[in-house]
Amino acid sequence: MSTFAWNESYSVHVHQFDAQHKKLFEIINELADAMRVGKGDDVIRDVVGKGDDVIRDVVGQLAVYTRTHFLQEEVAMRQTGYPDFAPHQSQHNKLMADVEKYKTDLIEGRKPNIVAVLNFLQQWLVDHIQKSDKKYSDHLNNHGLR
Repeated sequence: MSTFAWNESYSVHVHQFDAQHKKLFEIINELADAMRVGKGDDVIRDVVGKGDDVIRDVVGQLAVYTRTHFLQEEVAMRQTGYPDFAPHQSQHNKLMADVEKYKTDLIEGRKPNIVAVLNFLQQWLVDHIQKSDKKYSDHLNNHGLR
């Protein structure tokens, strides 16, 4: 069962980006699943039998996939002259810095509060996709991207 469920309210009506957003949901759900199968009462949970390796791997996968997705969005925005490109790119940069910090903390043995990370990612999905990304939808559609 997914923690973060895709629905049509997340669609930006650009097939490529909707597919990538769905993949981001899958990765975030994988992180939630890794935490959910943990043991102990601590909010920072170790995955049974694998320690933090699974969580570290999923956060790494999230970082790589998100960076690729953002670059593709930014290329489309630049090519079509999206007027709000700079603030949108700033939002991308902020999220990437946050994800990279979580990743670095895990690599260096510091355990971020995974529940807080998941809450942050969920809020970001709502705020960024449903608000900021929706703003580029009509612009990109009007420039032939669907």
